[in-house]
Amino acid sequence: MRRLLQILLLATLAFSVSSADAQKRKKKTKELSYEAQRKVTALFFDGNKQKMLGNFEEAAGYYHDCIKIDPNHAAAYYELGGLLSAKDHLADALPFALRALELDPENQWYALFTADIQMGLNDYRAASKIYAKLSEKAPENVDYLYELATTYLYLNELEKAIEAYNKIEVIIGVNEEISVQKEKIYLQLDKLDEAVAELENLIDNFPREQRYLGMLAEVYTANDMTDKAFEVYQRMKENNPDDPIVHLNLAEYYRKKGDFESSFSELKLAFASPALNIDNKIQVMMSYYSLTENSDKLISQAYELLDLLTTAHPKDAKAFAMKADFLMRDNRLKEARESFYETVRLDSSRFMVWSQLVNTSYELRDYPAMEKDSRMALELFPNQGILYLLNGIANNSLKNYKEAVDILNEGELFTRTDTYVNVQLLSVLADAYNNLDKHKESDEAFEKAITKDPNNPLILNNYSYFLSLRAENLDRAEEMSRKSNILQPRQASYQDTYAWILYQQSKYEKALEWILKALENGGDKSGVIVEHYGDILFKLGEEAKALEQWELALQLGDHSDELAKKVETKKLP
Repeated sequence: MRRLLQILLLATLAFSVSSADAQKRKKKTKELSYEAQRKVTALFFDGNKQKMLGNFEEAAGYYHDCIKIDPNHAAAYYELGGLLSAKDHLADALPFALRALELDPENQWYALFTADIQMGLNDYRAASKIYAKLSEKAPENVDYLYELATTYLYLNELEKAIEAYNKIEVIIGVNEEISVQKEKIYLQLDKLDEAVAELENLIDNFPREQRYLGMLAEVYTANDMTDKAFEVYQRMKENNPDDPIVHLNLAEYYRKKGDFESSFSELKLAFASPALNIDNKIQVMMSYYSLTENSDKLISQAYELLDLLTTAHPKDAKAFAMKADFLMRDNRLKEARESFYETVRLDSSRFMVWSQLVNTSYELRDYPAMEKDSRMALELFPNQGILYLLNGIANNSLKNYKEAVDILNEGELFTRTDTYVNVQLLSVLADAYNNLDKHKESDEAFEKAITKDPNNPLILNNYSYFLSLRAENLDRAEEMSRKSNILQPRQASYQDTYAWILYQQSKYEKALEWILKALENGGDKSGVIVEHYGDILFKLGEEAKALEQWELALQLGDHSDELAKKVETKKLP
């Protein structure tokens, strides 16, 4: 670039001369000796060779030497401008382009190159003058007219742009690109009649092209001329009664008119057609998704449309995914899962669908399906940490504790950048280890989870409860349990945990106070909590009341393995 910048100095000097001096130089050029001409030709040839080899600075040097010998060598100025333009130095390239054009004003390439630089510098006025001259010299060249029209658009000289487009149309005939561009310009000029006339002319020339009628209807609709738009839709319907776009547009027309029955009838015809792009249908269903939250009638319509959607597009995963979203929202979990299964069968590449599928099985507490589907998803997305968590939850719930530990340990690496998922994973891992009686490993997992999320009430409760069952580190357990109850008060299971820790510490009066809180907050439906209540009563000398609670716990289920013996012997083991 240093060499090119040096050449700019030469340009500045060359362009400062008067036009009279320029004429003298032209005469002088004609008088160049044969030897000088040969040398200039050789230098220019060498410059072109270096340019082709990518040696741009060397090429610039040769072009510079050409100009030193022949200051009126237009091609050398052109090439120097080209080198600068290629480096995006448009402002530096422009003087060279202008000089080349000045020396050879009839050269169309020099003219086009200059105009192109001016366009890049947003000097649309100067560029328009060049394209106008080129068009005058070659009136049949549509490329010049296109460029001229573009400059007029940038200059907001819209009438002149239309004139240029009209000239193009005379040469090549009626053309969609030209007609649509003119229509847009007329609309910008608030000349609705002219815009309509352009589209009507396009329709007359291409009577079988429904799209153009649709464009005309859109213009009428945008200008609140709905009756005119309806007339166009009728024309479209006459041309092709099965055109789904017509039915879609008519559905919108009737909707705006308040004729919802006719609107839905037209919408069903559109949805039943496989010819209508599924994305158009998905867009309609997305609007239904928000509208159906408070209308039973619209919900019924939505499911009718969804059935038509999946029937018309039985091999498109998007259709079933859309249906699954509705079913999930409406808590129709089993049906939603079937739609998710169909979605992944048609397209297994979408991670979010797999995630929703596995979560649906979790909501259904169908742990065998959850384990199977999460394992299949992991084969496709081995870097998605959430899938390791979901598979671990499934295995832990199925009492496959070793498998749960293995998959959760493997997935821990993939969840470290997502604190929430990582904490959940560590919590399930701790539970699985505890189920294997690996208490040291369980405690380590809990500690890691609490370090990352010290205010997670669920983890604080579970960890403290496991410690209480083992009667280990009870002070730490009491501290964590108390914190969990502060973070999430009136939670029966958390209150029960705190009561049981107090029980293990032989603080029976205080344990009674907390177990009663748990019972008031719904714990009376839990066999474990009612059993704990009985144990506390027994320690307080209320053996008869304790027996009543143990018998009640036995009826409720979900109790310890020792409960039957307590009832039988009427005492604690």
